[in-house]
Amino acid sequence: MSFHDISLKLTGETLRWVTAPPFELEERRRMSKGDPNNSSALNMSVHSGTHIDAPFHFVADGITIDQLPVDRFIGPALVYAVEAERYITEEHVAGIRLDGATRVLFKTRNSELLHQKEYNPDFVAFSVEAAQSLVELGVELVGLDYLSVAHADEQVPVHRAFLDHGVVLLEGIDLSAVAPGRYELICLPIPLGDSDGAPCRAVLRDLET
Repeated sequence: MSFHDISLKLTGETLRWVTAPPFELEERRRMSKGDPNNSSALNMSVHSGTHIDAPFHFVADGITIDQLPVDRFIGPALVYAVEAERYITEEHVAGIRLDGATRVLFKTRNSELLHQKEYNPDFVAFSVEAAQSLVELGVELVGLDYLSVAHADEQVPVHRAFLDHGVVLLEGIDLSAVAPGRYELICLPIPLGDSDGAPCRAVLRDLET
């Protein structure tokens, strides 16, 4: 049984969204300084690194991250490779063979951009039409290999196309070393009360053949 960790390691150097605060790990206590233990505190966006967007992120009365059912984050998933320059389109979606899958992770050239130090506005994102097509197919979780499913100037329409229909978004996944195919996905977010999102550890498990 093989596992693929598709999470980003969170440090002060981890790529972050253009408007996000930097990740900070505060060293409250350190044994190297004579303290009786090591203790740390965090300052970060809930959308740092690999994370889940809950509907509440863009829907005023939407479900918060702690209200989402746990089984949404565990189960069969399809890793689907797309050759695209700027947008995943409805034509790309039309080529997907779901075969019952309700979780789809999109592998694009973004997986290489995730390892850059600076935010790159020219990442591959979803068009509104592609998001609508995935909703029509009955997909319940969509993953993308960059920090957002939408370009900076299209955040509201693309997110709403997904979140208005309860589709959960898994953003910031590193698929650079993962082959397209079918896996089991495990991506449990921290159950932050009343939050619009939360970091998660995302892992793919090879299915037994």
